[in-house]
Amino acid sequence: MLRQSTSTRRLLQLALGRRTHSTISQPKINPAVLNSTRALARYRPGERYNGFVCTRTEYIADFNMTAFLFRHEGTGLEYLHIDRNDSNNVFSVNFRTTPFDSTGLPHILEHSVLCGSERFPVRDPFFKMLNRSLATFMNAMTGPDYTLYPFSSTNEIDYRNLQSIYLDAVFRPNLKYLDFLQEGWRLEHSNLSDKNSELVFKGVVYNEMKGAFSENSAVFGQKFFNKILPDHTYGYVSGGDPLDIPSLTHEDLVNFHKKYYHPSNARIFSYGNFNLDKTMGYVHEQYLSQFDRIDPSYSVIPAQKRWTKAQRSHIQSRFDNMGAPIERQNQIAIGYLMTDITDVYESFLMYIMSELLVKGPNSYFYKSLIEPNISGGYNQLTGFDPNIRDTMFVVGLQDLATDDFDKVQRIFDQTIDQVIEKGFDRTHLESVLHHIELHMKHQTTKFGLGLLFNLTPLWNHNGDLLKSLNVSALVQELRDNLGRDPKYLQNKVEFYFRNNKHRLTMTMSPDELYDKKFNDSERQNLSEKVVKLNDGDRERILKEGQALLESQKAVPNMEVLPCLKFDEIRKSSQKSDIETQEFFSIPTQVCRVDTNGVSYFRGILDAAVLSDEQKLLIPLFNSVINQFGTKQINYREFDQLISSKTAGIHFSTHLVENIEDFGKYEF
Repeated sequence: MLRQSTSTRRLLQLALGRRTHSTISQPKINPAVLNSTRALARYRPGERYNGFVCTRTEYIADFNMTAFLFRHEGTGLEYLHIDRNDSNNVFSVNFRTTPFDSTGLPHILEHSVLCGSERFPVRDPFFKMLNRSLATFMNAMTGPDYTLYPFSSTNEIDYRNLQSIYLDAVFRPNLKYLDFLQEGWRLEHSNLSDKNSELVFKGVVYNEMKGAFSENSAVFGQKFFNKILPDHTYGYVSGGDPLDIPSLTHEDLVNFHKKYYHPSNARIFSYGNFNLDKTMGYVHEQYLSQFDRIDPSYSVIPAQKRWTKAQRSHIQSRFDNMGAPIERQNQIAIGYLMTDITDVYESFLMYIMSELLVKGPNSYFYKSLIEPNISGGYNQLTGFDPNIRDTMFVVGLQDLATDDFDKVQRIFDQTIDQVIEKGFDRTHLESVLHHIELHMKHQTTKFGLGLLFNLTPLWNHNGDLLKSLNVSALVQELRDNLGRDPKYLQNKVEFYFRNNKHRLTMTMSPDELYDKKFNDSERQNLSEKVVKLNDGDRERILKEGQALLESQKAVPNMEVLPCLKFDEIRKSSQKSDIETQEFFSIPTQVCRVDTNGVSYFRGILDAAVLSDEQKLLIPLFNSVINQFGTKQINYREFDQLISSKTAGIHFSTHLVENIEDFGKYEF
């Protein structure tokens, strides 16, 4: 998929989703606390279990869980299991995939392996399993240097069913030629009954990437990424460039799978409280035992060679008829390569500095670049990206005039100088650290998936996963360094910014002929292929199109897919006791459950007193109320107060159906 680096992709964003919560402690009822001693004793480093050797174990107190690392004896595959008293169990197979062109090989392969496998020859098993499974998550995704296949379920039988489908899909896919034509790209007659009709490009990924490349911010992010990391796999589009995708062959796809989807180049992650021995035993006996070990060093990504001087680049984009006036449809980004992803502490430090530099009205760049209304705000690149071998920090603006490009660069440099001279406000720093501590305690139902998504990039580069999970130790190391050197962060800013030559400034401006130029290139690409065809080729293409259509119409044999039985489904869900109390004469429902010491508050206000005109303004009110401040404190102080006491306060519209009249709704 087209890469989009955003400021929301955080090193410590271990819990997916956020709700209003504070640090007020509540009694822990029915605590789900692991017996760490018993858990650690179950698997010991150096001992063998189901074809695996345990290499490391550690209790992670910050998240009340135990981590086990294993190495498969036969293939060298690394297995990470997180043992935790959580019923929403997660399983994922990950591969390091490093393409050296922009044909979209990893992306198309991700689609293709899900078109049927040896045991389950059914196209799109995820969709087919929707009414046969209780999965809480099923997906597959392609990153710039990895592909992963995760799922989660609270039902152990369902978990085993999905595990069998996923493992068979990645290790024994059918990879049929017709599936490649469907998912990747193909030439097809506009009229499948006439071999002389016009030929056009088609394909799921081909059309998907055409859509992605029509979005300016996504294109800007992709081009910036390719430009600042040009020397290896990051210099290409892993999702596929529409102009390059038609160069891919089915043979390329099969060879890529054979090379990169080998167990020696794979990693397996599991999380939760299901039987680990059973999981590892199935993986070993049914799949890994049938492979020999190979050397996976071919997929290792080297560090980017650093520049000796800063670089600048300018690109064109399509004119957006629904966007700002054309003279302001411009973007700029100033970015640096930072530390190696495997340096866990420095990556943590970069995250902290990113929060201090760009997030919220108390940050330096917000004051210098956002408040003066130079632009329409930060663009999607802004922030610290810890998900690649050489981590990256970017400040970018959108919707500004080209005349302001030089001004932005000047302000950027002045802001860095100001940070080095004055340092960071200690209260602001403490609020950021407080935010991290809350996130450690905040645990959603998708906690295991959050761990997977945030550990995968570091694991992909052989980083120390367990060190990255010991967040309290990282915070303490930072505090110790600040105690020894009051200018510690200022010196880091000087090192990573003022003295860093690997800096890219990229600008982008609209071209009203951009779409025409792209369409011309696509037509040229098509004509170059069509002109080489003879009558036999046209006949073959016609038959392939007809065969594909017939295969799409065919009714699949669903019986090959596993299905839960009624007696395998828990008949009642877990319920929590709710008490009704009054606080300040307001009826309040209190639910006492184990929340790891964090209190969650949700309040509802009746909007019946508002007029119809006022109700229309509620969405706008919800989006800006946090940015105004109050009668007593200004918006900066208000933001500081929220950050120092909570992990955020959010407002939204709540619409409920009238229980007496189903045709009426209430705010």
